Amino acid sequence: GVMVRADVTKEIEVRTIIPPEIEKLPWAGHIGIKLVEHVIPIIENSESTLLFTNTRAQCEIWFHRLLDQAPQLAGTIAMHHGSISRELRHWVEDALYNGELKAVVCTSSLDLGVDFRPVDSIVQIGGPKGVARFVQRAGRSGHRPGAKSKIYFLPTHSLELIEAAALRQAIKDNYLEDRVPYFLTHDVLVQYMMTLAVSEGFDEEAVYKEVISTHAFADLTREEWEWNLRFITSGGTSLRAYKEYRKAVVEEGKYSVVDRRIARRHRMSIGTIVGDHMLNVKYNRGKTIGSVEESFISRINPGETFWFGGRNLELIRIKEMNAIVQNSKKKSGRIAVWGGGRMSFSSNMTEMLRYKLNEIESGSIKDVELLKLKPLIDLQQERSHIPSMDELLIEYFETKEGYHLVFYPLEGRLIHEGMAHLIAYRISQIEPRSFSMSFNDYGFELLSDAPIPIQEALESDLFDETDLLKHVQASINAGEMARRKFRDIAVIAGLIFRGYPGMPVRERHLQSSSSLVFDVFEDYDPENLLLRQAYNEVIDHQLEMVRFRKLMKRLRNQRVVLSRPEKPTPFAFPIMADRLRQRLSTEDVEDRIARMSIDYTD
Repeated sequence: GVMVRADVTKEIEVRTIIPPEIEKLPWAGHIGIKLVEHVIPIIENSESTLLFTNTRAQCEIWFHRLLDQAPQLAGTIAMHHGSISRELRHWVEDALYNGELKAVVCTSSLDLGVDFRPVDSIVQIGGPKGVARFVQRAGRSGHRPGAKSKIYFLPTHSLELIEAAALRQAIKDNYLEDRVPYFLTHDVLVQYMMTLAVSEGFDEEAVYKEVISTHAFADLTREEWEWNLRFITSGGTSLRAYKEYRKAVVEEGKYSVVDRRIARRHRMSIGTIVGDHMLNVKYNRGKTIGSVEESFISRINPGETFWFGGRNLELIRIKEMNAIVQNSKKKSGRIAVWGGGRMSFSSNMTEMLRYKLNEIESGSIKDVELLKLKPLIDLQQERSHIPSMDELLIEYFETKEGYHLVFYPLEGRLIHEGMAHLIAYRISQIEPRSFSMSFNDYGFELLSDAPIPIQEALESDLFDETDLLKHVQASINAGEMARRKFRDIAVIAGLIFRGYPGMPVRERHLQSSSSLVFDVFEDYDPENLLLRQAYNEVIDHQLEMVRFRKLMKRLRNQRVVLSRPEKPTPFAFPIMADRLRQRLSTEDVEDRIARMSIDYTD
C-alpha cells in the first residue's frame, strides 16, 4: 500500500484557564466546577462551542451547572453522551450541524464519526489523558485549510496545570500516540469467514491468501487457519458433538451455509462492538446494593474486600451477572472505579509529564502554568522531593489512618493499578500485610494498619523482572479477567447468540453460557485459539505487559528517593482523596477532604 500524507502543519492554540488561587493540597474535581464563570464568556463570545468531559456524570453536572449560572442559555445548549437515547443524540447532532445550538456539553461521543459544521471554540474539562485525543478534539474548531484550531484547557485540580504545559509541548513536538493494533483476533476471523459462507460461499485457499495479506493476520500459520476452518464446520475438538456448532459445509470446493436458521442468526449477530457490562452487587441474602462494571469486579478474588457506596464489602463469589457480597469489618479494601475514572495517561503523555517535572526540578520553568504552581511546588520540595527524569520518588509516612506508602512512577492509572497489586504482593511475601490501594495517573498508594517493611523490600530487588508475569497473575485474578474477556470473544465468534431484535437474551444468560463454554475449553481443549486469545488480550491490552515490562526496566535503572515526610505532600494528597471518595458517603466526602486539606496544610 501507499500512504499519502500532506506536508501541512496544523496550527493549534492552547489556552489554559488559570484558577485565581492554587491549592497547595489539590484533589481531583475540586476546582473544575468553580471555574464555570470563566467558561460562560467563552460560550457567549463564540458562535458555537463544544465542551468535552471525560465522564458521563461530569457531562451531566456541567450541563446543569451552566444552566444554573447562565439561565439565558436555556434552549441554546444541549448535552450529548452515550447513555442518552439515540433519537436525542441525533437531534443534538442535527441541531449542531444546522447552527441551532450555541454550545454542547459532551463526552467522547462527539470525538469521531459525527459530521457537523466546524465550531468556533473547544473547551477540554480536565485532562484528556492522551495527546492525540486532545489534538482530535481541538481539530473540531478551525476545521478549514489554513485555519487555526483553538482549544481551552480547564483544569479540575491544580496538578492538571502540569498536564496543560505537557500537552502544549507535545503538540509543538508533534509527539502523538500510535494506535496499538490487535493481532490474530480469531473471533473476528471466524465471523468474517461465516459472513462469506452465508453469502456466496468462499474458496479457502483464496481467502487464506487474502487474510494473511492483512497486518492483523500476517503471522497466521497454516495450522491456525485450518483450525478456524474446522471450527466453523464442526465446532472444533470439544464442540463437535453438538449440531448447532456445525455451521458451514463444504460443497463443490466451497465453504457455505445451507441452514437458513444458522444464516439468519449470523446476519443478526454481525458486528464487533462490545461494551463493558454491569454486575449487580447483592448481599448473600438477596438485597441489591447497586452495580459496578465487571472489568473492576473481575480483578477481585473471593475473600477480598472493596469499598462501594460507603460500605466495605467482602466478595463471596461472582455468580452469572451478580457479585455476591457481605459486609466486612476490615479497614482495608480496594476502591471501586467506573469507566471514565479508569481513563489513563497514554505513554506519550506520561513521558511529557516527566519531562515537565524535570524542568521544575532543574529550575528551568518557562510555562505560565508551572509558574502559577509555584506555591504547590515549593511545598512539595519542602516536605519531600520533586523527581527528575532519572529518579523514582517513594514517600512513606504515618497518619491517623495508618501507614502510607506512595510510589510515583508517573506511568498512568491503569499501569499503576497493576503495579500496586504487584508491589503489595511482593511486600507481603517478605512480611504478611493487608493493604488498601488507591491510584491515579501520577502514582499509587498502599495503606496498612501496620508498619510496612519498605527498606527490606527495596533491598530484595522490588522491581525485579524475573517471574514478572507469574507474580502479576498471582496478585490479580487473571483467570476471572480472561473468563470475562471470553464472553465478548464468544459473542463475536458466534458461540453465543444475543437474541433477535426486540427479544434479546438476558446478560446473565449470556454470561452463564459463555462461562460454560469457557470451562469446557479450559478442561478439554486448552489449546483452543479463542481461549488463548482471551488470555493474550488480558495480558497485552488490559494489563499492558509490554508497557509494564518497560516500566520495570526503567525503575531498575532509576535512583530511588525514599522520602519520609511528616505530613502528606501535594503529590500524595489527591491519591488519598480519591480513596476517601469511595469510603464515605457523597454528603460527607467533600467536607472531610476539605478538612483534611486544612489540617495537612498547616
